[in-house]
Amino acid sequence: MARVADQRRDFIGQETTRIVRESQAVYVEDLNVKGMGSAKGKRGKSVHDQSLSMFASTLEAKCARYGRGFAKVSRWFPSTQMCSACGSIEGPKGQEGLRIRSWTCSCGAVHDRDQNAEANIRAEGRRIFAAGLAEK
Repeated sequence: MARVADQRRDFIGQETTRIVRESQAVYVEDLNVKGMGSAKGKRGKSVHDQSLSMFASTLEAKCARYGRGFAKVSRWFPSTQMCSACGSIEGPKGQEGLRIRSWTCSCGAVHDRDQNAEANIRAEGRRIFAAGLAEK
């Protein structure tokens, strides 16, 4: 058990250092890890095994240490539902929407769920950082 914890800490340390060295600013989504882990049955233990909160807090601390920008995007921000091209919120919603990996907006843009969310989180993180609401 201690060996696994040491490996996890080592991986988190190495990966956060790599991210901070390669980036001027880091934007992360503030996920409800506790809620994701308490989902009945399927994802519970595996979500907690990922140590997402430790990863995010280590990343935030290293950004502060190395003078990089760090912003947390609210968990309520509709990153997967918002069209990154036109800004309308019409993507898949709810539990059923989690299964849909690709969708088309009324503006004609076709989105991969993860790539669209990444583009929206990056744009929102830049907006938060530019507004002076992020940690420096």
